Amino acid sequence: MAEDMEWSCVSPRMPARARTSVCVSPVLKKHCRSPRTPCTPTKPTWLQRCEDACATCPYPSVFALDQSSKKEDRLTIEARGLNALWAVFDGHRRSDVSGYAARMLPQLVWAHSEWPLRPGEALSEALIECNEHAREERLVGGSTAVIVAACGSTIWCCSAGDSRAVAGLRNGGVHRMSVDHTCERPDEIERVRATGGRISWGRLGGLPMTRGLGNFHLEAEGFACLPQVGSVPRWEVDFVVVASDGLWDVVSDDECCALIRSWGANGFNNSADALTARARSLGSNDDIAVIVIGFPSEGAVGAAGA
Repeated sequence: MAEDMEWSCVSPRMPARARTSVCVSPVLKKHCRSPRTPCTPTKPTWLQRCEDACATCPYPSVFALDQSSKKEDRLTIEARGLNALWAVFDGHRRSDVSGYAARMLPQLVWAHSEWPLRPGEALSEALIECNEHAREERLVGGSTAVIVAACGSTIWCCSAGDSRAVAGLRNGGVHRMSVDHTCERPDEIERVRATGGRISWGRLGGLPMTRGLGNFHLEAEGFACLPQVGSVPRWEVDFVVVASDGLWDVVSDDECCALIRSWGANGFNNSADALTARARSLGSNDDIAVIVIGFPSEGAVGAAGA
């Protein structure tokens, strides 16, 4: 019940679906704003945390969480000096695991012995540790996980499931940083079969993904928390979009990056909301969690964090 209250953004008199956004880092503005937050009498805890993080983050960040009737998606943003972390968790069957991960994962990363010397190992092992804590708590259901972290001159991505992080490159290219672990991938089908599990009609235990957090009752079928990590030099990246499949099921990587570029710098502040609106216009009826992060030049980051 406490978790539901923390993530609720709807008063008893408001409609069930509510969009919450946006907060901009000091790189772009000196204050935070969430103009469409329909919360009474106060903002939910998660929203305040994200806005506070954006206010101190050296990288411009905007976000939107547009819940359907399922209300299972979660997101989190945290900054520590010039390091920052953004993550999206798409819960399935219940929101227990996604909500738990959004609250706990950042602290597990910051406290990890490998952070910040080996960010990839820290992110992967923190996600596995979060999964084991969820097991100990006997949480029901499961969640995808996609985490993007800026550490030094590198942007890291750690993923398990079918939520996605896509980078728009300075040279005009598009680079998918995460891996979609779905039941359609031949390598995942082979991995599941090797464990003695089975994928039937494109589903593993009724789920379209093969990796993530929780779903402990499906581990014998091959579901696993096996994060994959990748990285890209920060100087190559113009922006990154981190989102759940409520966006990616209807908006391609290329279209997403083209939209961000077409809106330009003046449209950045509304980009997360605009992507959500685009997904809705294309028929998405799922939860949609979106974070858009801008990566300014080295000098601009240093000045913002000074």
